[in-house]
Amino acid sequence: MKFVPTKKADHYFFFIFASYYLIASVLGFGYSSSRIISNGGEIPVRAIIHGALAGCWYFLFFAQVLLIILNKKNLHIKIGKVLIPLIIAVFISGIYVVLLRGPIPFEKVPFEAMGNEIGLFFIGVVYAVLGYIYRNNPHYHKRYLLYTIIILSGAGIVRFYSFLDITINHLVVIYAIPLLLIFVYDVIIYRKLFKATWIAFLIFLFHLFLLSQFFGMIADYLRPIMRG
Repeated sequence: MKFVPTKKADHYFFFIFASYYLIASVLGFGYSSSRIISNGGEIPVRAIIHGALAGCWYFLFFAQVLLIILNKKNLHIKIGKVLIPLIIAVFISGIYVVLLRGPIPFEKVPFEAMGNEIGLFFIGVVYAVLGYIYRNNPHYHKRYLLYTIIILSGAGIVRFYSFLDITINHLVVIYAIPLLLIFVYDVIIYRKLFKATWIAFLIFLFHLFLLSQFFGMIADYLRPIMRG
């Protein structure tokens, strides 16, 4: 494999992504949580645990990007040893939360989106593992881990734009635009498309057209068992 030097533009590109997702998740979940509590509702413990784990991942992803910018590579590597188990815990706890949730407003058929949600959490684990496997290849490593952030971001982004009182197309804003930006960045800055970029995208397409249906069937089987 031919070595491709990392360009300084990477610092700005990944820092902007990390900042956007950290700010969006904090404001989005802060807004929705405050509304639930102010209306006399309660947030399930399982959702609090999942939210805390996800919040740690958003913050640590931001911190890891910042450490590379500050040339603190040794500290970046030490923290990185904790991140893969954390990401896996985020996605596993997310599957548990999803299986125990009730119907949500935009579902035409109750629980029809559950397979998609679980499938996204599953491929999030796949991206995390790939990020770890390619930890010595900075281009692959950072792109796979950025994909974990994009895949995890759905709930936070929806709440963030609700906080801003802006109506969005979920598929376009949450997935299409960020994924397109990675493609465009690779081509403009590096004059090539990194293998990690298109492999990660193919995994996402595989989920979109096949995996979500499979996990929908799994969810239909597990949901009544877990809900007792």
